[in-house]
Amino acid sequence: MRKIVFLLVLLVVVSLVPAKGETGSDPILLRVGDREITRSAFEAAYLKNNVEMQVADPKTMEEYLELYIDFNLKVVEAMARGLDTLESFRDELKKYRNQLARPYFRDDKLTEHLVREAHERMMYDIRASHILVSVDEHALPSDTLDAYNRIMELRNRHLEGEDFASLAEAHSDDTSARDTPASGNTPARMGNKGDLLYFTAFTMVYPFESAAYNTPVGEVSMPVRTRFGYHLIKVTDRLPAIGTARVAHIMIMTPRESDEETLEGAREKIHMVHEKLLSGEDFETLARQYSEDQSSAVRGGEMAPFQSNRMVPEFIEAIARLENPGDISPPVRSQYGWHIIRLLERTPPGSFEEMHATLADRVSRDARGQLSQEAVVSQLKENYGFGEDLEALHAFYGFVDENFFLSEREADRIPELEAPLFWFGSRTLYQKDFARYLRENHSPRVQMNYRSIVNDNYSRFVAESLIAYEDQFLETKYPEFEAVMQEYHDGILLFEITDQVVWSQAVKDTTGMDAFFEENRDRYVWEERLHATVYSAMDDETAHRARELINAMADREDLAEQVMNAINEDNGKHITSREQKLQRGDHPLTAQVDWAPGVYGPLTLNNQILLVHVHGVLPPRQKEKNEVRGLLIADFQNHLERKWVKELRNKYEVIVDREVLQSIQISN
Repeated sequence: MRKIVFLLVLLVVVSLVPAKGETGSDPILLRVGDREITRSAFEAAYLKNNVEMQVADPKTMEEYLELYIDFNLKVVEAMARGLDTLESFRDELKKYRNQLARPYFRDDKLTEHLVREAHERMMYDIRASHILVSVDEHALPSDTLDAYNRIMELRNRHLEGEDFASLAEAHSDDTSARDTPASGNTPARMGNKGDLLYFTAFTMVYPFESAAYNTPVGEVSMPVRTRFGYHLIKVTDRLPAIGTARVAHIMIMTPRESDEETLEGAREKIHMVHEKLLSGEDFETLARQYSEDQSSAVRGGEMAPFQSNRMVPEFIEAIARLENPGDISPPVRSQYGWHIIRLLERTPPGSFEEMHATLADRVSRDARGQLSQEAVVSQLKENYGFGEDLEALHAFYGFVDENFFLSEREADRIPELEAPLFWFGSRTLYQKDFARYLRENHSPRVQMNYRSIVNDNYSRFVAESLIAYEDQFLETKYPEFEAVMQEYHDGILLFEITDQVVWSQAVKDTTGMDAFFEENRDRYVWEERLHATVYSAMDDETAHRARELINAMADREDLAEQVMNAINEDNGKHITSREQKLQRGDHPLTAQVDWAPGVYGPLTLNNQILLVHVHGVLPPRQKEKNEVRGLLIADFQNHLERKWVKELRNKYEVIVDREVLQSIQISN
């Protein structure tokens, strides 16, 4: 975390693209050792640090140049020590590069469409039921066809009049549709008959979500294929999104096995409570008295905030009808019992602008992100003149089976694997390359459709090859990418060498720190300080009582403890105290009391009622080392850094072209 913060700060301060030699109208401004820096690189860094950021302490060009030279001296020294050749450095830089490269492999136009689509969907909560017929992603064609025929048969049966819920309970491969009897320590569970309750965008896998939002209420979709199999989706409701709701409820439970008498008693009881609410009785009091949801009853019925997919549908429907905080629903029946719901707060989804960044991140990590990458791959194919030999691909259909994945011999010795498979730019990939990719990226399973496996892996292999090819040109194609990569390169090096030479060294060199402290003792001095005990009281009456007690027991060594014990004897925390030693300006109180022994107040400060018992004034004195440890370490680190920079300036030649510097025109 310390390094991340350091790099973020550094990227604000430094923007550097080293150049070699003079290129056109961008002459060399600065040479630090063998590192050459152009005018434009320095200009960009100066603008970022002093103009764009509108810093509180802007530097003149000359002042910033000196800081810039120091920065480059440290980086040059880090490279001279070989820190840029360490595997740890390369791994870290690669990690940052992978993150920075992601936006270049995203179709921004499509991504924006997907973000807007997600936001539009989040404006509504959908309730739907489904029937699942399971089939593996790479199932044999015959198995896939059987699954499709089966799901179509169920769809036709529903369209001909059979109840969707009954079909789901009897035939869905989603086992949650059916009742589950108790087993061991697992209680019995009531089946949902395919009902998935309410949900919104990002709750379901993307193909399922799209089908649900595109199916009108009351209708059933055509079969939808996901990685789980084929689904039929029946949309049963569509409501304006509740967003995040905070409610309180009063609940009368009706266990699953309740008889008619118990059910009727629960109904009468909830209506009796509702009558009390209508007559003006307090909701929280009635919740504590009558609610059988013990976890919320103790809080006056208040529940933890939730979204639509976290609550039974009867709750969502009731909340949708409550318009204002404080509104109370009539009795509502759910599978768990009866409820009376009071709306406390409802926070709808934010505007498109407010949610854009969050939604863009979720889209990039969702299956939607793959759609964006596919668009990029299509564009790369066009840019690099992609060509392929599908006959060379079809050759794999004849020998890819479970033995192919278990034997390297299959991939290396079959003669056909020498043929070109696809090509683009300056690259050609051969059958043997794809065979190696297949073995490394797929594990065989029984009864798999190996033709499907070949096709799916081929698509991924093509995409990954194109992206890897494009990736190697990012620095040359996009100057802004090259610049930020250089910043991270130098920033990581700067962090590592500064840690070695300054930060860690300051902690380890206790002898040097002791000597530094002794040489600079005059820097660490307590000024005149007010020695006082500050009491914080809950009200004026308590403060006045404390003042009387202080005056009455002024000679007691444990005075503050005695005062608090006397006032807080009923176990309430009516007054607290803290002994303090304050220099002028350390606290507003230092300007509101006399610097002489006595009791001052009550005083009101920042909505607190304070009483100040001044014991005396402490004369100035030098601080001991244990009193300034944090400041001493920081000062010693600064001392080591100044010493180090001086050594670097003696070690490396620094040449500034003053004529080039004077040619820089910065406009604020």
